[in-house]
Amino acid sequence: MGLERALVVGMGEVGRRLASALAATGVEVVPVTRDAGWDAVRADPRSPLLLCVREEALPPLLDRLRGTDPARLVLVQNGWIRPLLAGLEGCTRGLVWFTSKGEFFRVLRPSPFAGPLAAPLAAALEAGGIAAAAVPPAAFGALDAEKMGFNCVVGLPLAVHGLALGEYLDRHGAEAEALFAESAGTCARALGAAADPEWWPTFLRACEPLGWVRASAAKALEYRSGAVLRLAREQGVAVPVTERLLAAL
Repeated sequence: MGLERALVVGMGEVGRRLASALAATGVEVVPVTRDAGWDAVRADPRSPLLLCVREEALPPLLDRLRGTDPARLVLVQNGWIRPLLAGLEGCTRGLVWFTSKGEFFRVLRPSPFAGPLAAPLAAALEAGGIAAAAVPPAAFGALDAEKMGFNCVVGLPLAVHGLALGEYLDRHGAEAEALFAESAGTCARALGAAADPEWWPTFLRACEPLGWVRASAAKALEYRSGAVLRLAREQGVAVPVTERLLAAL
């Protein structure tokens, strides 16, 4: 069965791009913001809810949605949100593999989704122009770890060094590779998955169009490099590059 209606919660860059792709295929999209659209949420107990807010805005949003059937929820956050998922077994998760900044939009890789709504959602997004794929939960775990490597390189070190991504990779390539390995490897261990040596060259290919990207401030550290440091301490392993960059910031 295809997707007929979806409530998109959070209309920032991710939410508006997903909403536009879904609407292009005939899905009825209901935008929900901090102050608008909640009457529609209360009136519709069955349609999927795509939660497209940033990681730090997710805990209060989940509190607001307490009691909602997890099977309706699609969490579209790239950070380490797994500690927030207790009691939400049966939800759908997605990882965004596109970059959207104003008019700039570039799909880097297909965005993976896992869970009960993964197949119809991925099919609708594909038809609407955003490459997406439904994957099994076990495969999603490895993809989650790999994406954490991406998140931790395209963020914290750019803010610390004051460089665009392309400049950073040119000047500090060894640091970037070590940071990626620490981040993806720590998260993979937490999931019982194996880090793939191909993740780093795949990262370099995916980020080629993003050499201009800058980060004036490192965002969502609690769910990105901060989460890597916490996980590493739990595992009893060292992540010296992550620790040094966090201390520098």
